[in-house]
Amino acid sequence: MSVNEAILPERYSGGAPQPPLISLPITVTTTDRHLLHRQIPAVLNRYARQESWQFVCLEEVHQNKLQPTIQNLYIDEMLLKAHGPNWLFGQVRRTLASDSYFAFRVTTAENIKACIQQRLSGVSFYGYYGVHFLVRRALPKLKGFRKICRLLNAPVDMSKAEIIGRLMYNGFELVDIIETVDETLFVAKINPLNNPSESKAESNEGCLFRMQRIGKHGKPITVYKFRSMHPYAEYVQEYLHKTNGIDLGGKFKNDFRVSTGGRLIRKYWIDELPMLINLLKGDIKLLGVRPISEHYFSLYPEAAQQLRRQHKPGLLPPYYADLPTTFEQIVQSEVNYLTRYERDPVATDLTYLLKIMKNIVIHKARSK
Repeated sequence: MSVNEAILPERYSGGAPQPPLISLPITVTTTDRHLLHRQIPAVLNRYARQESWQFVCLEEVHQNKLQPTIQNLYIDEMLLKAHGPNWLFGQVRRTLASDSYFAFRVTTAENIKACIQQRLSGVSFYGYYGVHFLVRRALPKLKGFRKICRLLNAPVDMSKAEIIGRLMYNGFELVDIIETVDETLFVAKINPLNNPSESKAESNEGCLFRMQRIGKHGKPITVYKFRSMHPYAEYVQEYLHKTNGIDLGGKFKNDFRVSTGGRLIRKYWIDELPMLINLLKGDIKLLGVRPISEHYFSLYPEAAQQLRRQHKPGLLPPYYADLPTTFEQIVQSEVNYLTRYERDPVATDLTYLLKIMKNIVIHKARSK
């Protein structure tokens, strides 16, 4: 198959454009930096007729010059973080009809890393990319440096997960992602049923991350962690579950929301150290089922949900005592723990604590 054929999803058989399905990204390896841009009209025609697309520049969006009769919108300019993605996505959503498509291109953090890897290898790559990561991804997220980066108009990279999360935060659903080494095309549609930006504040991009989780009696609690995922990753969870499913250990398969550094701090539970704040506040206890999101909670059987609501979540989950592999086994492990805990809390927690310490120290059980 040629590169041109690889770029175009095989969903079109002539006649009226067919509505696309959510798919996994199509990755194209090529050294032609302008290949995707040249193919844009043909690509967009896969989703809606070419004459229904309006090509606009970013300035038209910022100056509120969009025509009120737009059917489908393509931003014919590379989107940068400095353009204010949340504001821009909000403007587009207010302009388009609910059945309209919205497309744009970004040079993602993953694109930039791939380009650097093409030019450099070995020690040279790690040295150069380490400095690049520090300047364009790590420092701009630190409170003291954020303002400096804005004043200097310094470029800041956005990951694929962050862009998808920002889209969903602003009331879009992802239709497709088409990637080359150099850039990525995102195609989205308005989600008429959900627009979190209307009720939730923008995500905190700092190192300390606050998450809404289900607490005792089903009440929401704010759980603190060191950031191991890209910003706005919490809004990508439902999409990730639909496209990738759940892997062994109860985590999502191929979870691209987790950063490279995040995988390291997760392995040794460093990301969970701030949860000691929740322990001191009394939101959680030392041993107990892990605090989970509303979406993940919805995946549990009703009986397990009811049992979970009666108890505080914990810092050390029964998972590390039983080491289940499938989602069903994890649910059963939690039900077994909570049932035993209701009969004899002290003996149950002591038994589970000893098992957890044994599995961590002797059997080297680690988080993912």
